[in-house]
Formats: sequence, structure tokens, C-alpha cells
Amino acid sequence: MLLKRFLFLSIIILTCSCKAQQVISLYKGLPPGSLPVENIERSSKSSAGNGRAFTINVTNPTITIYQPKKINASRTAVIICPGGGYSRLSIEDGGYEAGKALAEEGITAIVLKYRTWRDSVYTDFKKVPFQDLQQAINIVYKHAKKWNVDTTHIGILGFSAGGHLTAMAATTFEKRKPAFTLLIYPVISFLDSLTSTTSSSRSILLGKNIREEDKIKYSPELHINKSTPPSFIVHAEDDKTSLVGNSIVYYKGLVSNKIPAELLLYKTGGHGFALYNKAEEKYWMQSAITWMTKVGFYKK
Repeated sequence: MLLKRFLFLSIIILTCSCKAQQVISLYKGLPPGSLPVENIERSSKSSAGNGRAFTINVTNPTITIYQPKKINASRTAVIICPGGGYSRLSIEDGGYEAGKALAEEGITAIVLKYRTWRDSVYTDFKKVPFQDLQQAINIVYKHAKKWNVDTTHIGILGFSAGGHLTAMAATTFEKRKPAFTLLIYPVISFLDSLTSTTSSSRSILLGKNIREEDKIKYSPELHINKSTPPSFIVHAEDDKTSLVGNSIVYYKGLVSNKIPAELLLYKTGGHGFALYNKAEEKYWMQSAITWMTKVGFYKK
């Protein structure tokens, strides 16, 4: 009963904690790497029976901004990359709800609706999600003064395949890397040893005939160095879609390079629990805020 009451109050709070959302298109006209096609984007329910809603056929990428009514003194912003295996976006729970939760903490949240795979739409799809994330970062920089954001405090939160996208930004982007990352049950490695048979992220992004050099190129744990930003990582040990080894190997890589990192492991929870691990009745957001305070990206 107490848990249900807490969840109900949380929903009320989150619906009142931020200003009216603003939606901005990432590009004027046809996005780079796209072919002119009809917009058939739509929402679809998961076939897993969990009631989760996905957005599919995204060809017109946008960002949705959640500005807090009272911004934290750190003036931090977080770009949110939903999961979905690069073929769809779990943008409700792994996007908009996360944006509201961050706004409740006084953090400016930007939900990225990046382009997803669709047949015969792109010249080279494996470049597309990264172009969209880089463009989203550029837009946040452009509006930083208006949104009261410190450009040295722009982080990225990624769920599942969105975690892969985030980790790639942290290890390969030469300009405007994130200041920090929050990785929630992320797909990290594209190596065979860490790729689950139930995960489609690698095959969707790189195609069916995957070259060994691309497996290495798109495995961010292999590209960690002294300039890789700090990270807070969450994973469940019984995750069958993104094997827990993904988070462990990334965490160890950060630690070996003396980069601040924290790994929160749940015994149970599976994959796709978004903000709330129902199996253990745990929210990870407050742990993330505590870590952000410790590394200097949030002020109490």
C-alpha cells in the first residue's frame, strides 16, 4: 500500500515539476544521410506482453526539452537516448518519464528522438544515430544561455541501445564529448563474446554481414582512454538482452584509466525496467543524483 501511494505521489509530482515542453526538429529540411521518403512514424505496443509502447519508423528526428521550474545550482543538462535496438524507441518510459524525473531534480532534460532503421531510407544507416546525437548536443550548446545550462555540465543518459549510442559518444566523439554519462542496462560491446543472441542492436546498426573491424570500431569499451568522461552504470545480473558483462567491462575500463565510475548491480530485474526495477522495488535515480553530486555535476 505504501509503495502504491509513493508511486501515485511521484506521478503527480512529475507532471507538475517542469515547464511546458518544447519540441525542436534537429534539422531544417532533409536530414543528412536520409533519402526523401514518406513519414510513416507511429507508436506500437511491445509484443512481449508488458504493455510497453515503442515508436517505430522515425525519420524526422527531434528533441523534447523538459526545463525545471527551479533549476539546480549546477545548471546541468542531460540528453536522454531511449533504447530499442536501433529499430525502434522506447521513448515513453526510457525518454519522457526520465525527462520529467530529471526536471524534478532541477536538471534540464532533453529527450532525443533519433532516427531508427527503416529499409531503403538511408545512404549508410550506421552513421545516422550518431549524427543525430551530435546535432542534439550542438543544439543544447546553442541554447545553453537561454536554457540556463552550463556547457561543461552537459551529460548523456542512455538506455539499452541508447546506452551504446551514449558510450560511443563518450569514447569516439572528438568535439563536444559529454561531461558525464548515465548508462542504464547498456549495450556496450559488439564483440561476439558479449553480444546476446536475443539482442538485435548490432545487426540492425551494422547489417547482417558484419565485418570484424566494425565489431571493434563499435565496441566503446575498447576505446576508453584518459579523456573518456565519468559514468554511472546500472544493470541487472539476470539481463538476457544486454548481458551484464557489457557494463562490467566498461566499468573496469574506466577504473583502469582512473576515471570516476560507479556500477550499481541488481541481482534481478531483467532488461528494460527504465526508472524502476520492479523485481527489487528500487529506483536508481537518487543513487545517480548522489553520484553526480560526488563528481561535481549536481549541487544539493
